[in-house]
Amino acid sequence: QALFQEGGLRLHKIVSNDSNVMTNFPSEDLAKDLMSLDLTKDALPIQRSLGMSWDLKSDSFTFRITPDEKPFTRRGLLSTLNSFYDPLGLAAPILIRGNLLLRKMNAAKTDRDQILPKEYENEWATWKQHMQNLESLCIPRQYTSLSFIGCTREVHLFTDASEKAIAAVAFFKLTDADGNQQQGFLLGKAKVAPKSAVTIPRLELCAAVLGIEIANIIKKDMDIPIEDFHFYTDSRVVLGYICNNTRRFYTYVSNRVEKIRNTSAPEQWSYVPSEYNPADEATR
Repeated sequence: QALFQEGGLRLHKIVSNDSNVMTNFPSEDLAKDLMSLDLTKDALPIQRSLGMSWDLKSDSFTFRITPDEKPFTRRGLLSTLNSFYDPLGLAAPILIRGNLLLRKMNAAKTDRDQILPKEYENEWATWKQHMQNLESLCIPRQYTSLSFIGCTREVHLFTDASEKAIAAVAFFKLTDADGNQQQGFLLGKAKVAPKSAVTIPRLELCAAVLGIEIANIIKKDMDIPIEDFHFYTDSRVVLGYICNNTRRFYTYVSNRVEKIRNTSAPEQWSYVPSEYNPADEATR
């Protein structure tokens, strides 16, 4: 606080998952809803941190869904999707269903405020119920309980595709000097399948490119060398694309293989059976 004060800035609205930290600050410098609490006895309220809901007691991320009832229209669905903030992709398998439903609604070419056809009503109701169920989900804020210091760090990144969606998800693996290992969720993304990719192998290739995009984010933000990344796909065709050094591909395939090989080496890619591919959770 003293260092910030030297620059003319007041450091306040302080929150921590440890009550001992917060009790060492004046109450007026704590977050507004913590000022009047007995931090050693009272239940700590859910905090908003960078747009995410943070449960201080369990030190985990959770979700708070707005109870507003949105109309069964394109505008209502878009409003529901835009009200949900999930930068880490913790809820990607749920949100992708909303995006797929929105694509169907857009294809119907109805007015934004027109009540949508009955055929979408059950899908809309099921998706909204899944959104409400996210309130029971808690994701530990820590990647692992092992310290980064003195541990080797690896990132394992899985990709998958279906006719409807493409997805990629990254996990962290730490190994300490004694050989103890722990894994933790890092980042996930799911997107509606691009219409330009007309075959499953091309969609799987698009998913591999999405995996590369995630890898570049992690490499930059966590300062992990790309050599410590391991990539997995359940498409042997995509592995053939990536490892091929002799055959010339069509432009669509060639451009995406180039993106993949600009960041990763072919030997970093491996095959994983679909039943062991966690990215499959979003694409199905």
